[in-house]
This record gives sequence, C-alpha cells and structure tokens, in this order.
Amino acid sequence: MHMKIKRNRDGSVTYAVTNSTRWMYATFSLFMTYGFVSVLIDGSFSLSSLVPLLFLLLGLAGMGYREKWDFDPHTHTILYTIGLFWFVKRKRIDPSDVDRIEVAHFVRGSSPAQRDAKPRGRNKAMVVFSLHMADDSVKDIEIIPERTSAGRTEAAAQVISSTMGLPFHADREPDTIQSVSVRDL
Repeated sequence: MHMKIKRNRDGSVTYAVTNSTRWMYATFSLFMTYGFVSVLIDGSFSLSSLVPLLFLLLGLAGMGYREKWDFDPHTHTILYTIGLFWFVKRKRIDPSDVDRIEVAHFVRGSSPAQRDAKPRGRNKAMVVFSLHMADDSVKDIEIIPERTSAGRTEAAAQVISSTMGLPFHADREPDTIQSVSVRDL
C-alpha cells in the first residue's frame, strides 16, 4: 500500500496510507458483497463460494487497514499508529532517540553487499525509508519498489527530516530516470 505525505496547518507532517487506497478496497468489497449475497439468495452456496468469501474478507481487511506516522515538531513527538478498523496500536517515539532519517536502495534477491546488482524480472529495485535509532536499531517506515516511488519516498523523507530537525542520510541519489524496455511499451 502506497503512503503519502501531508503537511498539516499546525506545522506537523503526516505520512499515511492514502484514503484513495481505502476507497479502492471498499469498492472491491462492495462488489464482492453483492456477488456473495446473490449466491446466498439463490441458494447455490457451495464449497467454491468460499473463494469469493475469502476475497471479500481480504477486501474488508484492506479497507480497514490503518498505518500512519505523525511527526510533530512542536510537541517533539513521533506517533506511529497501525491497526485494523478500531483495533489500533499506537507507539510514541521521542525524536531524541532517532539518530537519523535514512533512505536506502537495494535490489530484491541480491546480497546487501552487492552494490552493482541489476533489477531483473521479479527482483525489483526497492527503496527503504526508515528511522535509524540511537541504539543502532532500525524502524522501517516504508519499503516500496523504486519505480513506484519515483522519488516521492525520498522527497517525503527529506521533508520529514527538515520538519523535525533530524539528520538525513541517503545511500545514493534517487534514480528518477528509468530505462524503458520493449516490455514496458
């Protein structure tokens, strides 16, 4: 699920799963509910009807999924919220515990030491946006394909870094020039 940055009027920044994603899951769930109810009304419920029921439950879970990072420079807090519908877990992080905001790039399926790995097939180039803590632990905020990110994840990390006054580190510049293959056309 793609996350998007939002600057609030009070100067805080929110990085969260978009509402358009929730609406997409809600629409999918609506169609699956209609199909499942029509099967129940017809009385033709069978074992094969469990597959659409599973898709309906997955659609409802996607609709109710909540993941949000609130960065507030005025109260000096970082609040992480994750959950499903009303069942949420909140974790408060003190910015003084954060050493830096970090953006790293890797190719899925390759060794982390292998810097010249080329993305091929299912092994995509990925971007990791994370908080590198003072105790040397890492809290990942988002892991997304570099092509999907198109530099937005790196830009969001820089905005959050400047808003909170935290150091920013990137292992390299974002690759905004993507090669186009015949398969992409």
